[in-house]
Amino acid sequence: MLFLTFLLLWISIQFGQIIEDSIAYSIVLSIGIIHGANDLSILKKQEENSRRFRKHVLGYLSLILLCIVSYLVYPFLSILLFIILSSFHFGEQHLSQKVTGLKSYKTLVYILYGLLIFSMLFIVNTQQIDLILENLTGTTISIAWIEGTLLVSGISIGLLFSYHYFIKKEYKLHLWKEIFYVLLLFLVFKTSSLILGFAVYFVLWHSIPSILDQTKYLTGTPSKKTIIGYVKKAMFYWALSISGLFAAYYFVDAHYFNSIIFLTLFAVTAPHVWIMYRMNRKANG
Repeated sequence: MLFLTFLLLWISIQFGQIIEDSIAYSIVLSIGIIHGANDLSILKKQEENSRRFRKHVLGYLSLILLCIVSYLVYPFLSILLFIILSSFHFGEQHLSQKVTGLKSYKTLVYILYGLLIFSMLFIVNTQQIDLILENLTGTTISIAWIEGTLLVSGISIGLLFSYHYFIKKEYKLHLWKEIFYVLLLFLVFKTSSLILGFAVYFVLWHSIPSILDQTKYLTGTPSKKTIIGYVKKAMFYWALSISGLFAAYYFVDAHYFNSIIFLTLFAVTAPHVWIMYRMNRKANG
């Protein structure tokens, strides 16, 4: 993970944005999509009773429909909800085995960590973020809000990590490594394009560890054989997703394409976060 991060950091310094964004889209559309393509397999393992499984599949599909409706009615609030859900999801993936405490406390830590990642990415790409939000919702988030979120989440995470390390003596959370990771990610965000910066975190720091955790949950042991099996299971849903994106690119008016991309991301993120939350709760308690 660190080697590939430094490699992409070097690429972002040496090459132009076209190369950066091409790499970013390639890894997001491959590994990034695959990491969320086995939700139903995980749900089936969680609910071996066929009746309960069908009930939860219905709930899964209902979440997708709810996200679509909410964006069509309240696009800006949907963006904020997407950021909060994704923040929780990023934090849970990175910290679920490192932080202990009440469920509500861990939820707060996860969201703060994810908001720190998002605010670091946003603060160095404010103009592009404004353009994206303007296109999606007709409004923007002020830079004061981004700076405030960065300040609050950064100080809070620093204090909470120090508490776990120095007071609770939980050495699974390596304080100095975590500080180094955050500084490294900020450097990547600062020197690379918005798309590559997001791709580095989303794919290398989130999707790949998530694939390993999901493989362990489904098979008991992440190995070359079981990971290949995981990818094979995901290929149908991956191909379906890629086909849908290409169809939207070629047949939908360019003005609406970004909205469709976000709507798709939002619609699949919410049920995926729910599935991963259930998986982590069963795996880690």
